[in-house]
Amino acid sequence: MTAEVQCWCQHCKGKLPPSHTGPCPYCGKTGKDCKVTATVTVDVKASMSGTHKPKWSSKSLALFFGILSILLAVVVPGLLMLLPFSSGVDYGILVGFLIVMGFIFWWQRYCVLMLIRRVEGKFGGEKKF
Repeated sequence: MTAEVQCWCQHCKGKLPPSHTGPCPYCGKTGKDCKVTATVTVDVKASMSGTHKPKWSSKSLALFFGILSILLAVVVPGLLMLLPFSSGVDYGILVGFLIVMGFIFWWQRYCVLMLIRRVEGKFGGEKKF
């Protein structure tokens, strides 16, 4: 920090040293005005960080895969019933197939969750920058 002091006579505006006392050497009258100017230098440093969160979270991907698995478990047997060679499919077989598919999807939920996390890590997930 630096400071500068400037003084002058109140009457004739003649420049005076800051330590001057008594009457003005130019006009002989008394009275002095002074101005002090201070200069300060400040360094400012800033940083920024952020996190990007994707639209697809683990919960939404798990919900998507759950709905997809239910849809596949219902649609695939229905399509098998519509095929010409499967015209005599019994409903017991269809119900059994649905139960087995549901059990497989429930049993493999850990693998599906790991798949979701892998996909989220590559194509989504939080990215810090």
